[in-house]
Amino acid sequence: MKTLRVVMPVSILFLVSAYVPAYTLVATGVTAVDTLYVDAGSGWNRAPSNAFSGDRKNSQRWTQDGLALNQLVFVPAVADGEALITSRQKDAALPLFRKDMLANELEELAKSTFVKRFGEGNAVVTTANLRPHRFGENSGIMFDIEATVTETPKYKGIAGAFVADEKLYFMYFLGAIPYYYEKYREQAEATIKSATLTLPTPAPTQK
Repeated sequence: MKTLRVVMPVSILFLVSAYVPAYTLVATGVTAVDTLYVDAGSGWNRAPSNAFSGDRKNSQRWTQDGLALNQLVFVPAVADGEALITSRQKDAALPLFRKDMLANELEELAKSTFVKRFGEGNAVVTTANLRPHRFGENSGIMFDIEATVTETPKYKGIAGAFVADEKLYFMYFLGAIPYYYEKYREQAEATIKSATLTLPTPAPTQK
């Protein structure tokens, strides 16, 4: 088990705009997130692109009850030499993805990105149970996340990642525990596990 201390104030981790943003309902079933296809299940709402500063343009954040309580995040098609997030600071020195990263290095990349995004000092984040998973035709990894943040609920989550055509696809779910994590864990995990770059063929209709 690996532990990092990072700052994750709720005002940053789950940034909510001063106005009420327009959320859109995610269609049930297979849904495209940029070049990624996932089985969305039901009940998710897509946050507007400006709901969280630092997201890449093609990233998406979904939620069932609000970003402060649960969120399912997709970061598709990160090219070799690019970062998982963006920054307005030219000297931010963000951690960069390399196309030849090993499984543990991809996990470290994700955690290093959180450190850069949120700073140091107010939270403890642990990851565990690094394991292989096949995303369609591509081999990848999954691992568990737990975050204890000062003056907020504890969060648990699940992350998945794979590399295809020299690009990284990263997905994760975070939910406040115990209620929101347990309520949506299975559905979120199924969605992450369903990620593929090939549009699934519909099952034949029963006659």
